[in-house]
Amino acid sequence: MNGKIFVLQDSGKLTALSQTPYSDEDLFQRLIEKYPDILAGEQINSDNPRKWILVSREMGVPSEQDSNAQWFLDHLFIDQDAIPTFVEVKRSTDTRIRREVVAQMLDYAANAVQYWPIELIREKYESNTANDGAATLADLDVPPDGEDDFWQRVSVNLRAGRIRLMFAADHIPPSLQRIIEYLNSQMRDTEVLGLEIKQFLSEDGLKTLVPNIVGNTAVANQAKRQSSAEWDEDSFLQATAKTSGGEIADLCRKILRLFESLGCVIWWGKGQTYASFVPEYIGKRKHQLLSVYSLKSTTIEIYFQYMKPPFNTPEYREKFKNELERIPGFRIPEARIDKRPSFPAKVLLADNAYTAFVGAIKGYIEDIKTSEEDET
Repeated sequence: MNGKIFVLQDSGKLTALSQTPYSDEDLFQRLIEKYPDILAGEQINSDNPRKWILVSREMGVPSEQDSNAQWFLDHLFIDQDAIPTFVEVKRSTDTRIRREVVAQMLDYAANAVQYWPIELIREKYESNTANDGAATLADLDVPPDGEDDFWQRVSVNLRAGRIRLMFAADHIPPSLQRIIEYLNSQMRDTEVLGLEIKQFLSEDGLKTLVPNIVGNTAVANQAKRQSSAEWDEDSFLQATAKTSGGEIADLCRKILRLFESLGCVIWWGKGQTYASFVPEYIGKRKHQLLSVYSLKSTTIEIYFQYMKPPFNTPEYREKFKNELERIPGFRIPEARIDKRPSFPAKVLLADNAYTAFVGAIKGYIEDIKTSEEDET
């Protein structure tokens, strides 16, 4: 590392800064924590530069449901499109930068998408923003009444594997760069990038940091564009018929017609990992009711967590829970009453199950309408 850059000052003095390795990894990590702009968001997307909020340093990653952390990710950031961004830092002098760091990052990603609850991510973010100067959702142009929707998008992106993996170092060796470029071109929903942040110091203490993104090749960018198309009704039903059979696809079509008849808007998911839609009733406020998604099977997830006032009280949630539990085979644990309990869509094929489902949903929407009429 013997490169130099030069600063020409207003006085006409030319100051040389020499490329210098970081003295320790913790210093490197603290620079990223304090100055997230050095993550080079404008290089990742020049048309819409990435902006960042830090969720946490040393974010624990479990290897099993509800277990303690087995690993610790150096940084978890989220951008303005609700994409979780994993940042792992290694100095070029660390021999693990070549292969071990890749396996380490893939371990983090595979387990985080499976076992991180959105409640934990939000809690870590809120804890971090208690620190003076920390970026908040407002810095991502998220209004206060849009925060619940933003965190829901984070949850959906995480579950779908729409994440970004970033290897940060003062120098990315060619062997690691080739792996990054290969993974980024092959992984449709996950973006894989390298970030070189070179440090230059002058004899009088002036410090300059120069970030450079590697891995976002033309081949990889084309692959990402091809995978970002939205689902629609036809493609969703085709995917559902393939994963769950024609009877479940017909049931989903019936559910879509139900929500349309109730005046709801249907929001379609993106990405190739699974097909999904979210019905939303829009009155004075937006009320996202549930999601239906097809992965290995088709599942219905009830959005207790995103209930808006006055429906987010324990009393109303208990009432709605009781209505939903008229569906044979669907029981909601008390610990899940403020979260997103789910059940297989095939449950609604049983006698009287669909009728009970419709009754619960219609009752909820009627309560929303009545409440908003009372506000006027």
